[in-house]
Amino acid sequence: MNDSLGDEIAKLVYEEYDQLKASSKPVTRSNGTKEWTVLAAVVAINENADEKDLKLIAISTGVKAMPNARLDRSCGRILHDCHAEILALRGFNFVLLKNMQDLKNNETSSFLDKSAQGGKFRWKSKWKLALYVSRLPCGDASMDHLEDASELDIEMSEDDRLQYIDPGKSKILRGRMNFKRKGAVRTKPGRLDSDITLSKSCSDKLCIKQITSALNSLTWELMETPVYLKYLVIPELNDTDKKALIRCFHTRLCSSLDLISRFQFLTYQGSFTDDKTSDSQLPSATSFIKVFPSQEHTIEQAILNGVKNGFYTKLDKPLRRGCESILSRYSQWNLYKSLKSDVENGLSYLQFKAEQEQRRDLVENAKICLSHGSWIATLKDDCI
Repeated sequence: MNDSLGDEIAKLVYEEYDQLKASSKPVTRSNGTKEWTVLAAVVAINENADEKDLKLIAISTGVKAMPNARLDRSCGRILHDCHAEILALRGFNFVLLKNMQDLKNNETSSFLDKSAQGGKFRWKSKWKLALYVSRLPCGDASMDHLEDASELDIEMSEDDRLQYIDPGKSKILRGRMNFKRKGAVRTKPGRLDSDITLSKSCSDKLCIKQITSALNSLTWELMETPVYLKYLVIPELNDTDKKALIRCFHTRLCSSLDLISRFQFLTYQGSFTDDKTSDSQLPSATSFIKVFPSQEHTIEQAILNGVKNGFYTKLDKPLRRGCESILSRYSQWNLYKSLKSDVENGLSYLQFKAEQEQRRDLVENAKICLSHGSWIATLKDDCI
């Protein structure tokens, strides 16, 4: 592992985090309980330069996911998954869309060129991508670490129905239940008494990104070729952690899958200041995203319950106008349509995705591989 590069990436991310306003960070509650969160960032690295050139593309925090039952009023406006890693990748795709808009307006981009293929764009090959995460991703990658740390003490047999979202689909486990079982697809962790989220763990989502790339469905359509993450950067990895990462991201993928770009793992010594350090701490309810469409232009947003902070309404009320984050599918779908004048009038986001046969096949084959055909989908969330 090239730990010196891991150190440089972590240093860049921490320096930016330290400059964020206090309202973007976990707080100490009125009863004295300190909150904690996870930090993530997408960083571009020019390894061809005489001295490595690193650029921050997106930085985020977050540990929350929306229950499936609360998404029926979304219409693309509510973020289903506000875990930091997922927000950072959504931020990366937002930056790509904004850079495409800049090039279309005859401005410049640090990361993209116009492609010879009409209307498409090309990633500048000098840039490699790293995803920094302040702790092991939730799901399979962190099960060994949790077991070694004695953070979990509930063992289950395979016939215990409590661990399954659907007892008929035994390859999908709920959160951290039956933590001794390795290699399984898991939903986001949550309390036993909380509403179930069907959003899959960061381990599972990132694993699939090795096949589909860091692009989402919108940027996939506009890019000449896929853009993959090269590095996954996580602090203080020990031998147990490294073996878990190899199992989670390498060995559990089927050899028959195409377009696999396997992560290289980097580490560094040091820890994130607002990580969880005791069981008395509570997860921060608020997430945060800052994106860097250019080094001169940045956008920051705080997110609560999947929408911009200050815009949330009770479940029996309609969503407020303008509540959606720049990361929402509604916002990015409209940004995409501003770049593609030939989008059929009235075409919905899900109809557009259904037409992407190559990408859809990659995603479905990856899901079949990881879940042995037992994948459980989240609520369909469409917008026009």
